Amino acid sequence: MKLPVLLLFTFYFLLTLSSCYTPRYVYSPAAQNVPLLTENGDSKLGMLYSTNLTGTKTIDNQTYHGYSNGVDVHGAYAISNRFALQANFFSRSEMNGGDYSGASDSSVIRYKRNLTELGGGYYTRLTRGKSRGLYFQAFAGIGLGKFSFTDNGRDNNGGQTLNFHEAKIVKLYIQPAIMFQSKKQVEVAVSSRFSIIKYNKIKTDYDYNQLTIYELADLNNGPVVFWEPAFVNAFGFGNFPVKIEYQLSLSVLMSHRFIDSRSFNFSVGLQSDIARLFKKKATPAKKD
Repeated sequence: MKLPVLLLFTFYFLLTLSSCYTPRYVYSPAAQNVPLLTENGDSKLGMLYSTNLTGTKTIDNQTYHGYSNGVDVHGAYAISNRFALQANFFSRSEMNGGDYSGASDSSVIRYKRNLTELGGGYYTRLTRGKSRGLYFQAFAGIGLGKFSFTDNGRDNNGGQTLNFHEAKIVKLYIQPAIMFQSKKQVEVAVSSRFSIIKYNKIKTDYDYNQLTIYELADLNNGPVVFWEPAFVNAFGFGNFPVKIEYQLSLSVLMSHRFIDSRSFNFSVGLQSDIARLFKKKATPAKKD
């Protein structure tokens, strides 16, 4: 009986230790750009509202306000019948809201994040059919940006404190996906992105003890890796050139070195094949 009691005590100790500070989230996943490309000249331009579904919570009769709002802009263009380019922009504004159960850290953390990505990839059709088809694509690229946050809290004497932390971001990603299209109006995709994040040029006024407590001391000691599976669905109406897109994705830390990171993203917005739309407008009318 001693071993189960020891394991229970260890679990409780780790749980208590992990809940005695407000997480400083140094990563938040972006919406994934999964364009349906079937031939040379196809394109995608999309804009989505994104959130981690962070909200107001009440813990021990205290209300903690939180929010997570952002925008993702996606662009892609098929330069041949097999290869394509893509560009993405990611921006987030967040605030922690009751993300912890301990009362020893009453900080309110506000975040600003931005990231620009450029990539290229390969796509192909796996099945044949006039009204539906199964496609495979794989994109890879690099992103550059900055993640920062401010920390509004109180010291041991009850006095207000204000700290900051910011880091430049270099991101490498590999994103294979399987996509199904039905009657050119419904698109369903399952994506599996691997994101490799490197933090550098870190600026902060935290002292070393604070960096250690908040899991920030080793942030620039090599890259961290995330696996990010996603479900993407887009659908249109008749011949209307704009489709509604929504997606849900998870972000799973794969590295042994721990950091606090957001683990979920939900996005909804609009997309259109702008290049094909202009092609249709430029096509001259047939003469009788």
